[in-house]
Amino acid sequence: MYDNTVVETAAQSNAFDSAISFGQRVTAGLFSTTLLGVIYVVLTLLTIGLITLILFLFVRMYELRREAELKKKPVITPSAMPTATAGSTDNPLPVENPTWKHIRERLLGDNPSDWKLAVIEADIYMDRCLDDNGFHGDTTGDKLKQVTPDRLPSVQIAWEVHKIRNRIAHDGAAFVLTMPEARRLLSYYEIIFTDLHAI
Repeated sequence: MYDNTVVETAAQSNAFDSAISFGQRVTAGLFSTTLLGVIYVVLTLLTIGLITLILFLFVRMYELRREAELKKKPVITPSAMPTATAGSTDNPLPVENPTWKHIRERLLGDNPSDWKLAVIEADIYMDRCLDDNGFHGDTTGDKLKQVTPDRLPSVQIAWEVHKIRNRIAHDGAAFVLTMPEARRLLSYYEIIFTDLHAI
């Protein structure tokens, strides 16, 4: 009977030792240097991704805030602009449009961020000019849908610049606007605002 107890105790001890040995092997496998290296790389990539996302959101918030501020700014509309005469009422000279001058200076500048802001400002100004010309709607797109080429010959150009503005607003810093493209947009806006009698 004594021998059976010793044998059972030894068997239990061997089973316990086997379980501990198995646990140590599993733990060693979980915390091997290879696995820790993989975890480190994954966490580093997640951190970089989160930092990039946070930066993108800050830039996007700034752009949206800037756009909201621009919508609140008073803009001199074509109907409110006086004209100066050169000696007679038959030969009126247009007074310089400060809104267009500001937009034009930004588009002619050297800073790509200014070009993007100028496009957003020009789109807001185009929206107001469309209102002044009798095209009403909730958005610029709604107003442009009402426009026909006989009332605004540059309606297709207006659609094109509005789509570029939307890409700037939605893509933010990811949208690249080159200097030749900025100059092309400048000429397009000049055509549109001339057709809308704003400049």
